[in-house]
Amino acid sequence: MKQRHILQSLMLLLLLASVGKVSADVLVLDNGDRITGTFIKADGSTVEFRPEQASDSVNIRWDRVVGLETDRTLYVRLEDGSKLVGQAVESDDGRLRLMSGQLAEPASVEFSAIEGANTSPTPAVRTSGNIAFGGSLTRGNTRTEAYNINADFEARTDVNRLRLFAEGARAKEDGDLSRESARGGMRYDHFVSKRLYLNSNLSLATDRFRDLKLRTIVGAGLGYQFFDTPQRVLSAELGLSYVNEEFREASNESRAAGRWAVDYQERLLGSRLRFFHNQEGFQGLEESRDLLVLTRTGLRFPLVLGMTGTAQVNVDYDRDPPAGNTTTDTAYLLTVGYSW
Repeated sequence: MKQRHILQSLMLLLLLASVGKVSADVLVLDNGDRITGTFIKADGSTVEFRPEQASDSVNIRWDRVVGLETDRTLYVRLEDGSKLVGQAVESDDGRLRLMSGQLAEPASVEFSAIEGANTSPTPAVRTSGNIAFGGSLTRGNTRTEAYNINADFEARTDVNRLRLFAEGARAKEDGDLSRESARGGMRYDHFVSKRLYLNSNLSLATDRFRDLKLRTIVGAGLGYQFFDTPQRVLSAELGLSYVNEEFREASNESRAAGRWAVDYQERLLGSRLRFFHNQEGFQGLEESRDLLVLTRTGLRFPLVLGMTGTAQVNVDYDRDPPAGNTTTDTAYLLTVGYSW
């Protein structure tokens, strides 16, 4: 009986000891600091880590990390596209060491060669997007109404990316239509390396008050991804396009054109704000006056209940517009929407 009580007491002590043991990750910095807490994720520029006794996580520059130890499995993506899976074991020499049941010894890789790391597998297809609405309505001495919508969507795998976009605007003054335009399209990219990709693109546009019934642009070219992190996104593209324009009154036109495009995003103020600038240009190969440039520039900020606000400026420049139209159209938008 006495031996039974001793055995039960030992089992209780072991249970309490296992419950009391709190798993923790360790981050080692280049100045010798060892931060204990929870590893959340890392990309090519920063690591997100929540220190012990802290309610919020902190972002630390990835190039300051010289060691990492975790109690959970890490899913690591390398710059050359390969992947590693395992538990990070103790190190402080600028290399990540991963141990798994399939490896006799830890796999070792320099932190500078890591593109990203998570505690769960990266989805085969990663998606993001935004949809936003804006409008105004006045009644009294003047009767005006205006509505606009913007939407974009991106689906990405390791080697493929599909981007869709759409925008539209409609306005009336004293019951008479004063604006009616729409634009949409798609861009498909196939990455032949981490940064270089083949690009194909298609866009459609109509604008009643620029005499444009339908503009169709189709093209292909090369692109280069300079940055693609949660903090910064920057890519540039060059290629050839075919532009076909059908007008309501003017004569229809078609031409071959050189195309360029720039997509830039930057997160500001601790990632709460997102600045973006997108530009696409088409220069006719036969006539220098055949120049079309479309830019979308804005700032997106958080509101409440997961909603976002966007202050945006759209500028469309056509060096040789149909008779009676100006070269530049500028629209100032303030919209509310949802991003994911």
